[in-house]
Amino acid sequence: MQDILVNFVSKSPMFSGISIDTINIMFAYLKPELLHCSADSYIVVQNEKITGLGLLIHGRASIIKENLTGKCMLIKKIKNGESFGIRAVFSQQHDWPVSVVARTDCTVMFLPRAKIAGKCKTTFIGREQLLQNMLVSVSQNNCLLHRKLEYLALKSLRKKICMYLLEQYESRGKKTFTMPLNRNELADFLYVSRPALSREIGRMRDEKIIDFYRTSITLHNVDILKQS
Repeated sequence: MQDILVNFVSKSPMFSGISIDTINIMFAYLKPELLHCSADSYIVVQNEKITGLGLLIHGRASIIKENLTGKCMLIKKIKNGESFGIRAVFSQQHDWPVSVVARTDCTVMFLPRAKIAGKCKTTFIGREQLLQNMLVSVSQNNCLLHRKLEYLALKSLRKKICMYLLEQYESRGKKTFTMPLNRNELADFLYVSRPALSREIGRMRDEKIIDFYRTSITLHNVDILKQS
């Protein structure tokens, strides 16, 4: 089991540039914990105590932000090999600022906060490269948060939908593509209600701007999307 785990994490961005032998030495010191979660259960819960840095070993999960009324905003979907909680672990916060929910059965590895970010008198082999990899991850996540702020700044639902569709179009280079988010996830990502999102997408189809079938969508008029 240890060999399988080490081989897997060696391929993850968090452990990029670190040899398998070094990871074995790191794990002997860090003593990571494995958590198995069933689909639709919470991996970590917003406002509960932060205990460690998470790395998704198996499955898919969503990072969400919940407000006091229980409304959720989808921050990011994560899959095998992706981490969560880096900024939280290195902050002065004691509690999780977000929740992480398992979308399938998941296995998660947690690295202890005290040994990763604490003021330890001793360091450990591989720590410098690990911290560099974390810095790259934090930079990428900051870009994602800036993108989220751009969506929140848009006043109309139509503008939010158009911006999202244009991003997908520009990243894929074609007018017909499969949406990476289902309707509920897209509503959470845009921080709007599912019924309102469905109505607006239906209007855009009636206006022949787009067409869709299940998770596949076709952009008929990119210029109108850009003007919205």
